Amino acid sequence: MRLDDLAIDNCLKCTLCNAVCPVLAVHTQYPGPKRLGPELERLRREGISTDTEWVEYCLGCHRCDLACPHQVNVSEMIARAKAEHRKPLVRGLRDWWFARPGLLGRLTTILPALSNFALSIKPARFLMSKLMQITPQRKFPSYTRPNLRSPAIAEKESQRVIFFPGCFIRYNRPDLGRVVIELLERNGLTAEVASTECCGVPAMANGNAAEARAVARANVKALAQQVDSGLRIVTACSSCGHMLKTGFGGALVDEEEFAGAAQKIAGRTYDLAELLVEQLDAGKLNINFQLTDLRLAYHAPCHQRSQGIGRPWYHLLRLIPGVTVEDMDAGCCGMSGTYGFKQEKYQVSMEIGKELFASIDAVQPQMVATECATCQMQIEHGTTFKAIHPAEILLQAYGEQKTGR
Repeated sequence: MRLDDLAIDNCLKCTLCNAVCPVLAVHTQYPGPKRLGPELERLRREGISTDTEWVEYCLGCHRCDLACPHQVNVSEMIARAKAEHRKPLVRGLRDWWFARPGLLGRLTTILPALSNFALSIKPARFLMSKLMQITPQRKFPSYTRPNLRSPAIAEKESQRVIFFPGCFIRYNRPDLGRVVIELLERNGLTAEVASTECCGVPAMANGNAAEARAVARANVKALAQQVDSGLRIVTACSSCGHMLKTGFGGALVDEEEFAGAAQKIAGRTYDLAELLVEQLDAGKLNINFQLTDLRLAYHAPCHQRSQGIGRPWYHLLRLIPGVTVEDMDAGCCGMSGTYGFKQEKYQVSMEIGKELFASIDAVQPQMVATECATCQMQIEHGTTFKAIHPAEILLQAYGEQKTGR
């Protein structure tokens, strides 16, 4: 019997999942995870039609799963219902594209300057709002040619890891990928860039289960041999990390050919900060940081919390002399990847983020650190403060010192 067949009967209707749901907190008509998850799942398994547009409003933040005292996989039940939901034509077409950021990345980076211009001008954004229901209030991130490459093999012996960059780093911020590689090098780790594409989170979030399974299979094929040889995988995106640790196994649980390899990959995947903290605990982290006068606000993304690894970036940033870090601990930002780009969800997205925006405004930091790219977009959209990946701050704190290679 599958684990989720048992988990559904563990729901005791305690409503703790509802209490932590960011959408329910701002949208009183939203039925909440208890209703959309285990309650309707019982009917769905009896073949009773329960299709409702409300499943589209689930953020996929997994706070309901973390809150459940009986380990009911609430978000997975809602995700399966979302995959079966019948969408209007326009939304269906929009979400088909949103589910494929790797394809979008390949197309937009053929002529990135032209793509960036087209995505930035008001007439184009107006047309997208009318034809594809993409809110004109949002700005798209800039695209650049994918030029992230594996570094040369280190001259001295160092530990090799596989760097899973994901779509955003590959197509929008390859410079951030190089920051990750250098940060690893300064701490005794040589990164090999994985020949992978999207992690599959956008496909799951947009209700495209077939695409999620397809990219999961492709990624498992690309990573399985390296993991079997003893290499570990490192991610610098909390959503990618969450997917590699949990999503591949969930998407491929019924596929015997891939399920075992997916579980091995899950057990060998580390968030970048998680790996650096391990180096710190082993006395191998380079802590020769320069004095840096900086006041930071730190926001932990939902998919970082869902990994159950604490707040490793918050811990690492506090090692830098002169840096003060305020942990916002103010809930979900509300962006949730492509969710905040959707016209019908834009206002909900901003309402969810209000608590975080207010907390940041109260602290008045010089900048905000958060490891999720779309959290960064949301924070910059909802406040006047710049938001960057904490890896950039940590690398800058080394100054001009050499890596020791």
